[in-house]
Amino acid sequence: MARLIPFLQEPGRAWILVLAVTLAASLAGVFTLPVLDRDEARFAQATAQMMESGDLVRIRFLDEDRHKKPVGIHWTQLLTVTAGEAVSGALTDRQIWAWRLASTLGAVLAALGAMALANRLLGPPAGLYAGVLLGASVLLGVESGIAKTDAMLAGITVWALYALARLHEADNRTGARVWAVWLWALIALGALVKGPVTPMAAGLAVTTLVIWERRMNWLRPLAFWPGPLLAAIILLPWLVSVQIATDGGFLREMLGQDVGPKLVSGHESHGGPPGYHLLALPALLFPATLFLPAGLHAAITAIRGANPQLARPARLLAVMSLPFWLAFELLPTKLPHYVLPAYPALAIFAAWGLLQWRSTPALWRWLGAGLMMAAGLFLAAVIFLPATRFGGQSVLAGALAAGFLAAVSAAVILSALHRERAAVMCALLASLAWHAAARGVIIPATDLFPSREAAALIQAEGWMTPDVTIRSSYTEPSLAFALRSDIMLMDFPALAAASVDLASEQLLVIDLSRVAADAPEAAFLDTLRAGACALDEIEGFNYSRGRATSLLIARTGDCAAIQEPDTP
Repeated sequence: MARLIPFLQEPGRAWILVLAVTLAASLAGVFTLPVLDRDEARFAQATAQMMESGDLVRIRFLDEDRHKKPVGIHWTQLLTVTAGEAVSGALTDRQIWAWRLASTLGAVLAALGAMALANRLLGPPAGLYAGVLLGASVLLGVESGIAKTDAMLAGITVWALYALARLHEADNRTGARVWAVWLWALIALGALVKGPVTPMAAGLAVTTLVIWERRMNWLRPLAFWPGPLLAAIILLPWLVSVQIATDGGFLREMLGQDVGPKLVSGHESHGGPPGYHLLALPALLFPATLFLPAGLHAAITAIRGANPQLARPARLLAVMSLPFWLAFELLPTKLPHYVLPAYPALAIFAAWGLLQWRSTPALWRWLGAGLMMAAGLFLAAVIFLPATRFGGQSVLAGALAAGFLAAVSAAVILSALHRERAAVMCALLASLAWHAAARGVIIPATDLFPSREAAALIQAEGWMTPDVTIRSSYTEPSLAFALRSDIMLMDFPALAAASVDLASEQLLVIDLSRVAADAPEAAFLDTLRAGACALDEIEGFNYSRGRATSLLIARTGDCAAIQEPDTP
């Protein structure tokens, strides 16, 4: 193993290890975790409806327009799901892994982009370390296994910042124009995935750098006409089409009901004070946490003039991360993944700290060690506690958590002994073990997925015939994705009023935890239990609402006509 790292430090080979580590972290849980509520299920269901309807412009969840994010991630998912359908019937059987592969691709782009940027700024050894530290990180790994926008956004944004760095250093007109065109194209692609985030990241970096250096002549190539034209070609055809198709509703609702509220309040109960993202950083950037303080010290030292050759890389990494980070610390709406586009630069700082480890003052090294152990304890709890609280495999979870902590401790001890390469290998193994244990094994085995259990029961009993009407008062989007696009999600009074004819072919899913015992409609439950031709009940925990739930699943109509599902 000691000979492997020098071999892979060569620029032409380093990507192999970066790709392998990123895929190992990303794919943990992709095939075992059921579809997650609520955003993943909504994104996946909207893509499924695009494929079923053939309408690639409008974004809809069931019978409602979903005017929250642009279409880019849905089109990427279309490609991965189409491939999955050809291989294993992914669309027909609602196999969520096929949707998640779009995010896995985004994580790979992010890790390779961090490698390319670090190689450009600090040299090839830094690229290898930055790529693997980002690829194995907790937050990128988690997001790469969820079928939504954020991993792909991080991948596109880091390459946009790479193009910005190349534009900043270009020493001839032709090279500067090439990178300006690339920057325009990547900003447009980022906007097609998640609206203003990539333009915001690039804009804050440019503005801060111009103020810092007090020069802006290097920005002139951005006025080269092919760049804006290419961005318009990428973005405008869909944007104009969706505005026409929705009578102007898409932008109006996205800006007024999604982006706007996040700027002024804790939208959808996702508020948090300044410092929220900083507090979460040690666990979410893990395992780069160990080396990040040393990297920040190296950058601060360079900026202060101790090493003029490294002052420019330090400035670029600072403007690519800190302004973006501060903006989201100040915004009232907070979710951990909002600052993910800043993580590639932080991973490069950590790689820099690894390279400068032996010359770093002890205080900064011990700070990294302390943050690493604190993050390790928190992440070990994420492995162990779900199994004890939600009916999982507690003995196995305890063993995996203990093994994870042993690897974390080994990384810290080896770093204290100045055995940096061994320390980074232990840190990477610890992170990959966490992804495999938490996302791949322990959490999927808990009672946190009532939709999975309901869908499995319905499929096993053969209750979802082609002509059956499906209504559910369990309104989590995961159930819609797990069953069928014509499901009707409604509250219990509406379901009771619509389902009184028990002679009709109906499949009813009722969330008993949301039925008041003294409600007038509660009598419908007695009628249903007496008149349904088949029914069953499952228990679980609805983590979106934070409470246990019991789902009553009933089939009405002529159950004799229901064909038994095929058995192997």
